[in-house]
Amino acid sequence: MEQIYYGVAIVVYGVFIVRFILSWVGGDFDVDADADIDLSDVVSFKGATHFLMGVSGWLSVKSYTTHNVEWYDYIAAIALGLIFVVVLYFVYKFMMSLEKKAQVLTGKQLVGKDAKVYLTTGYDSVDDMCKYIITVDNNVGTMEYPAKSKSVYNVGDSVTISDYANAYYII
Repeated sequence: MEQIYYGVAIVVYGVFIVRFILSWVGGDFDVDADADIDLSDVVSFKGATHFLMGVSGWLSVKSYTTHNVEWYDYIAAIALGLIFVVVLYFVYKFMMSLEKKAQVLTGKQLVGKDAKVYLTTGYDSVDDMCKYIITVDNNVGTMEYPAKSKSVYNVGDSVTISDYANAYYII
């Protein structure tokens, strides 16, 4: 029976090591990164691997040290396997909480934000306003937006967005 514990442990820990090394280069598999962690992420290949790591690890160590595995060792092994799966769940939950989801701000969401005049694009005689391209440091980086103003600005001037109307930001 010892050979079964050792065999399962060698295979499962081997799979774990290969997955661990692949994760360094982005070749990890069995990850669903586009959704929150739920029961299907724990009851998966990774969950089964971690469960078997706990079970076979406990039984292998117990068998190696005492050469005798009792009935309560199986209960302890199953409990340790479940602990491994629970730890896996909380590690994934923590890692997902670190994920920064970029949100591009547009329209009225940018009112009150600081911007910089990037380019002067001319004069709009209908609105009697100068047209500009402004840059705003958004959540995903610096983005360009069309803007208008009754005031005259030079390239590089810092401005504040005061309103949004007719697909233009008013500065």
